[in-house]
Amino acid sequence: MIHFDNIQVNINKAAILHSVSGHIPEGAITALIGPNGSGKSTLLSVLSGLRAPNGGQCFIGSKEKKADYKRYSRADLAKQIALLPQRNPVPASLSVSDLVAFGRHPHRPWYRNLSSEDKELIDWAMKETGIWDYQNRALTQLSGGELQRCWLAMVLAQNTPVLMLDEPTSWLDISHQISLLKIVRRLNKAHGKTVVWVLHDLNQASEFSDHAILLNHGKVVAQGTTDEVITPTLVSDVYETKVKSHQLGDSHILWPEYSA
Repeated sequence: MIHFDNIQVNINKAAILHSVSGHIPEGAITALIGPNGSGKSTLLSVLSGLRAPNGGQCFIGSKEKKADYKRYSRADLAKQIALLPQRNPVPASLSVSDLVAFGRHPHRPWYRNLSSEDKELIDWAMKETGIWDYQNRALTQLSGGELQRCWLAMVLAQNTPVLMLDEPTSWLDISHQISLLKIVRRLNKAHGKTVVWVLHDLNQASEFSDHAILLNHGKVVAQGTTDEVITPTLVSDVYETKVKSHQLGDSHILWPEYSA
């Protein structure tokens, strides 16, 4: 679906990504994981088209028919890839439905009223993310978990085949974390959305993702299925913390070995 070759990113003359290459499988959920400062969010910003790399190329499409990002205008790329950034300001004057409607901007001139198709997709996005019942409420009246689902509905209304989410569960309590993770997994399974997200919780990444790319110091350490990448050996080495795998029901969880 998405291929990236020799991506180099420099910020203030410091190399943040060192010629990284890989691919995002179509119809799968891919987790970008790694320690703080490993380059996860920077890579996501490049893959979303938000940041132009200092070197290398990104392509979208199949191996037989792929197109360089440079061939797309910003508006056209926004019809292929929707990005939910890590932090978003809360516009005090907007209602929930107003915010979700912004997701339709890549598909219409700013001066054109919402079409019936726009309205259908906005309603669908609100229903899929569970915010339909408070669509007329002001954003400032919402909890953090409710607000995050509103932002997710906005990028969903963009109606792209690819969703990119930068740390979507950060700052949420465990209930809202699991709720959001389940919503994204359902969007992937029921509607075929290709998803790329940055996650810090390795057990959540393993449980809710199909594919993983492990980064460290701006380089790709491993990529493949979550079973191949999120292993005690790789995690212990990259995070410099000894972890072991433990059986919990039908799942394996990683847990650090330490003493108080």
